[in-house]
Amino acid sequence: MSAQNALALLICLIVGSINLCFANSSPPSPNIDVVIGVDGGTESIRACCFNAQSGQILGQSHAVPYVTSHPHPGWAEQSPTDWYDNMVAAVRRAVDSLPSSSSSTTSYNIRAICCDTTCCSVVALAHDHTPLRPCLLWMDARSATQAKQIMDVANEIASSLDTDILKAFPELRVNCNGEGPISAEWLLPKAMWIKQHEPDVYENAEIICEYQDYLNYRLTGKMVASGCNVAARWHHDGWDVLEKNHDSDDNDHNKGRPMKLYEALGMKDLAAKLPKKTLAMGDVIGTLTEQAAIDLNLPKETLVVQGGPDAFVGMIGLGTIRPGQLCLITGSSHLHCLITKQPTSAPGTWGAYRGAPLADTCFAEGGQSSTGSLVRWVRDLVSGPGDEKISYKVLDDEAAAIPPGSDGLVALETWQGSRTPHTDPLARGSFAGLTLAHSRAHMFRSILEAVCYGTRACFDALETAASQRSDMPNAHEVVIAGGATRSPLWLQLHADVTGRSFLINENTDGPLLGCAILASVGAGIHASVDDAVENMIRRERKIEPREDVRKVYDRLYKELYLKLRPGVKEVFHAISEVRGGDASEGRDNQPYIISPSLLAADWSDMKGEVQKCIDAGVSHLHVDVFDGVYLDSPYALTFGPQMVSAIRKRFVEHPELVLDIHLCVDRPARYAAAMAESGASRVIFMFEALRLDEAVEFAQTITSLGMSCGVSINPDTSISDIYPLLETGLVDLVDILAVEPGFGGQEFNPVSEHKIKDLQGWRQERGIDLQILVDGGINSKTIKRVVQAGADICVAGTAIFRHKDGFSAALKELHDQ
Repeated sequence: MSAQNALALLICLIVGSINLCFANSSPPSPNIDVVIGVDGGTESIRACCFNAQSGQILGQSHAVPYVTSHPHPGWAEQSPTDWYDNMVAAVRRAVDSLPSSSSSTTSYNIRAICCDTTCCSVVALAHDHTPLRPCLLWMDARSATQAKQIMDVANEIASSLDTDILKAFPELRVNCNGEGPISAEWLLPKAMWIKQHEPDVYENAEIICEYQDYLNYRLTGKMVASGCNVAARWHHDGWDVLEKNHDSDDNDHNKGRPMKLYEALGMKDLAAKLPKKTLAMGDVIGTLTEQAAIDLNLPKETLVVQGGPDAFVGMIGLGTIRPGQLCLITGSSHLHCLITKQPTSAPGTWGAYRGAPLADTCFAEGGQSSTGSLVRWVRDLVSGPGDEKISYKVLDDEAAAIPPGSDGLVALETWQGSRTPHTDPLARGSFAGLTLAHSRAHMFRSILEAVCYGTRACFDALETAASQRSDMPNAHEVVIAGGATRSPLWLQLHADVTGRSFLINENTDGPLLGCAILASVGAGIHASVDDAVENMIRRERKIEPREDVRKVYDRLYKELYLKLRPGVKEVFHAISEVRGGDASEGRDNQPYIISPSLLAADWSDMKGEVQKCIDAGVSHLHVDVFDGVYLDSPYALTFGPQMVSAIRKRFVEHPELVLDIHLCVDRPARYAAAMAESGASRVIFMFEALRLDEAVEFAQTITSLGMSCGVSINPDTSISDIYPLLETGLVDLVDILAVEPGFGGQEFNPVSEHKIKDLQGWRQERGIDLQILVDGGINSKTIKRVVQAGADICVAGTAIFRHKDGFSAALKELHDQ
């Protein structure tokens, strides 16, 4: 071999070796920064990993459910330890789902974790920070009495000082500019309930906090509150509370807290039990404890970043963070959130909250009670009986063929009262302009339009309130999420009626993405929330108002909708006094109804006793059905469906008779169909006999059989326990027992008066149509008291059937009081 050939061979060998080296080596490994979002919801806790730079979901989100217990109707509790244990499981599964393959050596650098949770889920912790009792979940309604007490005390003190309530207690500004009401969900009424009803728990509680605070404590060993929670739901001044953290010279540990209100309520000691430190959303709380790092299988240096309430972290995830930005969260109701420059407030708006959702912002809320639920109601109404419902797609297509304004048919969407901008619980819905030419398509479109008109009114009110103290421009764009986005027609109508563009994000899971945004800022991946939003949120589409249609709706909104609402207000309020047509239109034309109870009648002559009722022209009759089982006594055994049928036959010439059947029985569902066949007008069941979910199901069964539904409560049951059931709209009467069920002739229990007053106030605040019936102990002395308290129907037995001067004289005596 020549020297030249040998050299060439050597070069080939060297090049080949180099190529072989490169062929067998991998490219540099990509290192992806990861943040973890955790969403602690009502039914489960979810976790998801995100690319900290782009916001792209990595792997899959994982949810782990937990148990909610209902020890009493209207109560809802969860175990705080379940929250942490299930979070650990969710995070581990989310991390395990990170993409990997045999051909890739991608490495993930988990930088931070951030949690959002349900707001107002209140926890009492002992000295060692272990729970003293299950948490009072956000939906727990037991503290409704305490919520009302707060406003009552504040108004009484302001009145005694001859001053405005906002001057006495400026922290109540966030509750409709001091007009109230305060929700039973909030921390203060729940803490009051614990102190009043479980004084040992309250006394032994070193910390009273929320789900958010407990979870972060388990992660970091540090007890801190979220600035968003305290500003929006604790009556704290968010700016002052956060400023206290950064002012080393400020020794006022209660700065920003409503200390005068606490003192007025006898709750001054609550301040010492709340977390001493508050951090804004996006601030770093600390790193994982050694135990938390082991539990989560994450590096100990992983940062824990402050989150907040799920809905308001969701605002961050939708990109609503700067003054003038609006978001609309749709579902069975509408929630409107506006970021403002200043904490301006006005009647009919909630907030604005200083220091929420972010430290340097304020935001105000508005709401419509009946939106998606109203659309569903109309769909069910026009579908007719049976399980087969018309699809929304069909109704949308039909409505799309109707011109704007629905050919002169205008609706008011306030079926369940008006929340904002005109807070009026007595408001009701209506159709105006109906003619024989209108079809179901007209009705459906007019409802869609009405909700959009109401949304425009809420937007306008929020912006008007916000402009009182600043030159903030109106928002021309709205980020929307939720059920309304699934209807192209309704989405377009929102844009046309409000004259605003509507934006839909690529990732509509606002809470989880909001946590990822906050975590990325805390980890230093992005310099600010603004930068993170810019890089991690992508708009999918934009719905613009159609200019020609917008002009039509602008005219209809001003000339019809805005005039219709005040025009029918007095009528609606008059209707509320009637409450279904028989509160003042009975056959005796009395302002309250007397309903004789057959439990006290002479059973040996039941035919004659029923005839007395017929001759006296009673409009209501009360029949107690006891089976001797629910009340374990052989004497607690009364009538059955056969007797109900016989009574209805006796009243055959008076079909207007309201025949109320009060079931005090074991397994009441067995009786529903039989009572319907026997001619019952309404079935009233014992609230204490069923769990809340069973009560809702039974109420649905009763109404599906064409009867009205009522619920009764024993003397020792709190009226607030039944509020969650009443809010379903399935119940139209509450039977407040003033005696123990089972036998007649008992003394009237005065506690029923307080229940009547509380329920009367509650139904007016909520705008829910229902009647209040008082059962037991009614006579000429007690009837005036219960009627003055707010009772609509009084059930009387012994005072009528055993009156010395006879049945008719007894009725007259009761009516004359």
